[in-house]
Amino acid sequence: MTLTKITYYFQQKHQLIDNQKYYFKLSLIIGIVLTVFVYIFDPYDNHLAVPKFEIPIKIIQIGYGIITALVIYSLYWLLFRKLKFAKGKRAWRTYHHWLLLVAILSIAGFIGTVYHRFMMDVGEVDTQYYLFVTIPRSVSIAIPLFIITLLLDQLYTSQQRLKVAANLPVTQVATSIDSNKKIILKSPVVNQCIEVVPSQIEYIKASGNYVEIYTTEAKKVQLLRASLRFIAECLQSYPSLVQCHRQYYVNIQKIKSHKGNSQRILLNLETATNEIPVSKSYVKKILLYIQKEDN
Repeated sequence: MTLTKITYYFQQKHQLIDNQKYYFKLSLIIGIVLTVFVYIFDPYDNHLAVPKFEIPIKIIQIGYGIITALVIYSLYWLLFRKLKFAKGKRAWRTYHHWLLLVAILSIAGFIGTVYHRFMMDVGEVDTQYYLFVTIPRSVSIAIPLFIITLLLDQLYTSQQRLKVAANLPVTQVATSIDSNKKIILKSPVVNQCIEVVPSQIEYIKASGNYVEIYTTEAKKVQLLRASLRFIAECLQSYPSLVQCHRQYYVNIQKIKSHKGNSQRILLNLETATNEIPVSKSYVKKILLYIQKEDN
């Protein structure tokens, strides 16, 4: 089961970021983090080497962060600005994104090593020391930088989706697709299918390894073995279904009333008896939808 989840994760479609301002900020953050890391842990063993030039070691250490930031930004600029990488027709998936990050960080690491050899007289390096100390240290640097990049990418794409959803006109929500047509949702994990009419869905809730789908017509919950993200991708063509909480999607056309404040609100739907929570990060978007519906 774990292998199935891992395979599903890496096969998911991944949104490419085509924004040079974002990549500039990302490169700057990575450069700062690396500089702090070098100051604290000295992974390049600068205390054992001798500078080739009359430059303080602390200044040389700042160079690692600057060089890395410049290399990372230059690679992103080359791929997305010059080569128009984001305009490609091929589907971009999570494993493609991971491989791209590994390649970028590897190139940046190699250039950093060249910079180190240029600035410092390291003498003859013992092979065992290189294999069992230098390389593991390089990997230990790359792992946190890799994780930080993934988290920042995810944060940016999530914020962009929220902005797009908040600016979507209600008229477009109502007419962009025939939501009264019955569709089939199939579990990616087990041999299970359910039929739903998207316009009849009131809310979708993550519940362990399942999702609960409540419809107006059935007035009950249907269970499907799948993740909330998977169902959201299946229903992304139906803009009336929007996320309001990390565990919930709600049909904005089924909202009957709401209560709460700017920090957290609860939604009452047409037929569902339970109240649907809206977390702080989604309150503004949901209230905007409600105001548009009222008008």
